[in-house]
Amino acid sequence: MKFADLYAGAGGWTLGLSLAGHEPCFSAEIWPTANAVRNWNFGHHDGKVDVRALDPSSVPSVGLLVGSPPCTQFSYSNKGGGGDIEDGLVDVRKFLEVVRFLNPPHWVMENVPRLCGILENELSPGGRLSGFADLFSSIDEFDMSDWGVPQRRRRCIAGRYPRES
Repeated sequence: MKFADLYAGAGGWTLGLSLAGHEPCFSAEIWPTANAVRNWNFGHHDGKVDVRALDPSSVPSVGLLVGSPPCTQFSYSNKGGGGDIEDGLVDVRKFLEVVRFLNPPHWVMENVPRLCGILENELSPGGRLSGFADLFSSIDEFDMSDWGVPQRRRRCIAGRYPRES
């Protein structure tokens, strides 16, 4: 399955999904160092892309859209949890706008565990993201060591993706 990766960083999604047999066809990341690492590791030639300014029509149609919007505003590690949530929601909203435009069969957003509660609040009626509530089938918190990551690391995984019963 072809996939696109927004807020791609150094390529964690690209590595995992490529090892699982999927094909990357688009990556977007603003941080030049992360782009250089991803390009070196995967032989890509992706340039700097500001996802906040991205035209959703420039992202190819894919079977899977993935992304990890910056977590710094949601993390308790940033100013003891005093990050600018409103600013962080700009990135989440942009990701969801691309999801809405592409309407891929599957999409997944990864972030710090705190985002699970923020999403549940903001997707509810009257919330700042309520217009995107229909896009979600799951908002979960997982310990990634249960999935082969060699450390105990809890993450918010949200989107529309197959789930084990």
